[in-house]
Amino acid sequence: MKSEQRRNQILEAAERVFARKGFHAANVSDIVQEAGIARGTFYLYFVSKRAVFEALLDKFFPLLVSKVKAVSQDQGVEEIWEQLRQNTKGILKVFLDNPELAQLVLNEAVGLDKGFDEKLMDFYHKLIIYTKESLEVGMEMGLVRPDINPFVIATAIIGAVKELVYDFMHLDFKEVDLDTLVDNLLSFTLQGVFDHRIISLLGGEQD
Repeated sequence: MKSEQRRNQILEAAERVFARKGFHAANVSDIVQEAGIARGTFYLYFVSKRAVFEALLDKFFPLLVSKVKAVSQDQGVEEIWEQLRQNTKGILKVFLDNPELAQLVLNEAVGLDKGFDEKLMDFYHKLIIYTKESLEVGMEMGLVRPDINPFVIATAIIGAVKELVYDFMHLDFKEVDLDTLVDNLLSFTLQGVFDHRIISLLGGEQD
């Protein structure tokens, strides 16, 4: 087996183990058994279970960030709305398509140690800044109310996304499809900051 394939095999096994047992309860022996490899093979690729966990976070974060595209003043109102919708849908879909990794990010990595906390904060800060910049473009175009603080609102939006993903994974949302989830989230978070003239242009309430 090629080196990259073996490394991915270990990562996939660790992902399942951490999601099932949690970071603290899991150990290298669990990962080795799950992967079906020798203990020595594990240490050829990772120095510890912490190193594996960090590699999983490093794998997941770029997936999320890649789904966020900046809006620009060259776009029309409908195009901006659709871009925001695709950004939100992309982030939610990554979480929902990767439930084990999502669980690690939302549950296991929080408060694990200073290094992981800083990594998480840096990641969420990137998403907040992308959202803040999109709001600022909207303000310059007269689409977004000028009386809001874009950083505060961006933080609230990302916080809402995190909580919704967490609840969607743990509660009974079986009757809610992804498009409905996105439309309801945007209706709740963005129509409160869009200028009333823009909401009217978009056809009022987004169903």
